[in-house]
Amino acid sequence: MKTTAMGIILELTPEQKDYIDNLMERYCAAVRWSFKRLLEGWKTQAIRIAVQGRFNLNSRQANDAVYDAQSTIKSQHELVKLHYENTKAKVEFTEKRITKAKSPEKITKLQKRLDKEQRKLAKWHYYHETNTFPPVVFGGNKLFQERCKGNITKETWREARTSRYLSRGDKTKGGNLNTRLCQIDNQIYLDIAADPVQTGKSIRYNRITVPIYLARKPSKKTGKINGINYRQMILDYLKTGDAYQVEILRQGGKYYIHVSIEEETPVPLKPYGAIGIDTNPDGLGIAIVDYLGQYRGSRWLGEGEWTYASSTRRTNLIGEKAKQVVTLAKETGYALAVEDLQFKNDKSVTAKFNRMAHGFVWSKFLEHIDRCAAREGVPVIKVKPAFTSVTGILKYQHMYGISSHESAGYVIARRSLGFNDDKVPKLLLDKLVKKKPAFKQMTGWKKWSAVKKAVLARIKKLTKRKVKSLASWQVHRKNVLGIG
Repeated sequence: MKTTAMGIILELTPEQKDYIDNLMERYCAAVRWSFKRLLEGWKTQAIRIAVQGRFNLNSRQANDAVYDAQSTIKSQHELVKLHYENTKAKVEFTEKRITKAKSPEKITKLQKRLDKEQRKLAKWHYYHETNTFPPVVFGGNKLFQERCKGNITKETWREARTSRYLSRGDKTKGGNLNTRLCQIDNQIYLDIAADPVQTGKSIRYNRITVPIYLARKPSKKTGKINGINYRQMILDYLKTGDAYQVEILRQGGKYYIHVSIEEETPVPLKPYGAIGIDTNPDGLGIAIVDYLGQYRGSRWLGEGEWTYASSTRRTNLIGEKAKQVVTLAKETGYALAVEDLQFKNDKSVTAKFNRMAHGFVWSKFLEHIDRCAAREGVPVIKVKPAFTSVTGILKYQHMYGISSHESAGYVIARRSLGFNDDKVPKLLLDKLVKKKPAFKQMTGWKKWSAVKKAVLARIKKLTKRKVKSLASWQVHRKNVLGIG
């Protein structure tokens, strides 16, 4: 598992600062030049040799620059494919909405949206078919637009394009030959390869050694480290001699470093059951299930700040909740069960929904769960998310007297253990399904879809209001089923 620790260079002499700035400028220029040559069809080895002489970089630095350019091209092709598929799905979705729309005003608005989406689709279709991608602006497109308008100076634009240096590691060279980390008298130093020096037939490099600080969170009360001690993790990793990557970034006159290592994780233990997690914008619904699929408890872990906190604060809160759930799983010896959600921007939705969906990033929570569980040796099982909430609400919520989110977590946990919850309870079948032979021919999820529609139709008839969700199911359950 790849782990990155962040730090900062504490102090630089004027000579060291000038050299690092010059190194960043040459490296970034080499990346841009390699990027263009790769698009022109040059062979990789020819580019590496040319970069060495043209930008005065050693062979490893030249290889890193070419690798950086190759990664940029690969990511751009992936983005074109993603945008093309999502835009195509949006067009199809809007076309369906137009066919269902009845109001002329709504049809006109949807048609305008469809025209805009079709123009975007034509653009991404061209890039997809020709295996190309839009122009790449090194330094940022927004900043480039500001430079074109004259809102920023040439020096600011140049600094944005020359503010990065990447050095990949090599296990055969002690971890990283060009940028080494070492500890002397409880202080960590970064040792950077500088100007080459010819000594006979061999070449040696002068070194620039600067003190750095790796981030950690010591408690003001106890002095102990809060969370993971990344500083100690990096120091322990250096003793192994394995490869590590160092990236230097200049921002606001300061020089930050990112140290990336391959963190070893324990082998997951054999679980005795599962803890299902239903993720929501304001908290988690979790349910504990033993290996027989039996209910063993549930709870709601609310966190209202997820919907309005700043991104940094939200990330911290998500990490704390993930740690809490993983700790519970480790103490009970259970696995974690989560929904295998696909995060695609393939629906033509309103701006309000986009803001809400972006406010709580489900992918970030699942990423925290994966990393935290891997460190603790807790298995994580991903299941299909279809109809987990519907099944939980209609089948288990009343049975165990739990919330809708906890009941969804219960379905997720059972599904992870291989239990099939597609069977509709006999009470719902008798009271809500009229055409039973046709109903029996449906697949499991289509049955639940039909039952949901029947329930919503009954609630609409009772309340004489348009109902879109099962939130009021518990309130109207007895009337819908006709039981006293």
